[in-house]
Amino acid sequence: MKAVLVKKFGLDTPLAVEEVPEPRAGAGEVLVRVRAAGVNPLEISVRNAAHPSAKLLKLPYICGTDIAGEVEAVGEGVKAFAKGDRVWGRAAGGAYAEKAVLAAAETGRLPKAMSFAEGASLAIPLLTAWNALVVKGEAQAGDAVLVQGGAGGVGQMAIQLARRMGCRVFATVSTDEKADLCRQLGAEAVIFYKKEDVAARVMELTGGRGVDIVVETVAAENLPVSAGITCVDGKVIIVGNGTGKGGQGTFQLRDAMGRDARIITLASGYLKPRLPEILRRLDPLLEAGALRPHIGKEMPLGQAEEAQKLLLSGKFLGKIVLKP
Repeated sequence: MKAVLVKKFGLDTPLAVEEVPEPRAGAGEVLVRVRAAGVNPLEISVRNAAHPSAKLLKLPYICGTDIAGEVEAVGEGVKAFAKGDRVWGRAAGGAYAEKAVLAAAETGRLPKAMSFAEGASLAIPLLTAWNALVVKGEAQAGDAVLVQGGAGGVGQMAIQLARRMGCRVFATVSTDEKADLCRQLGAEAVIFYKKEDVAARVMELTGGRGVDIVVETVAAENLPVSAGITCVDGKVIIVGNGTGKGGQGTFQLRDAMGRDARIITLASGYLKPRLPEILRRLDPLLEAGALRPHIGKEMPLGQAEEAQKLLLSGKFLGKIVLKP
């Protein structure tokens, strides 16, 4: 089968498309014919050896994590899925390929009304948004939520999920096009961070109270502001440092301490024990069309290098997916 390989850490070495042996479904696993693979900041960070998981990988490795497709075979002990089922999920690795393996207990059913491209845009974005708002943020109806970078993959899911939970939702954006998308997804108000004072607008929108939760996707740049715009006992949930940004973020302690704020980080890999229950709760929402990613561009598998460069550029709207 064809797969996209990382042969050397660092973005200076292009991704390579080569023939590799097909994977097999082990006990508790399903083999999936990949119809679409999501392109995420995570795999760029791993490829660039900026993510801790890079130390666990042996070169060369198949890039990517998020897939959607059809079950081709099931491993020993798998009863929940059968050949031909439409599924989505997060592979341990090997998503940029014609076939990949998923753990059956961590695999979701893809509704007939959703495309494979939409399914491949769910795993990291949706599960991260759920982790931020439900698990870490403990969001409640009526809470005010600011999504930093509302038009990104996680941002899109966070806006929709927060609105579904009965929250007031605000989002920061850079362009009119992204603002329109965030409004369509359910944002009550958008803030143009390049030309508006984000803190002042947040206080204006909340009557000086601040937001209950900040979903922070670009901590490297936004943390100084995010730490000072929560309400008393509010939370800043750091889900990312920003695509292609450095590994550091700083803020004024007095700003957070003055609001008794909590700065919380997360890594969605720790959701593993919770995934069966999370998927059970997500199934009806996806079936009802309540949570849907916006697909910005679909590209052939052979253009994986170009797809990652496009993601780094930020000059796109919606999710980028690869089609084997």
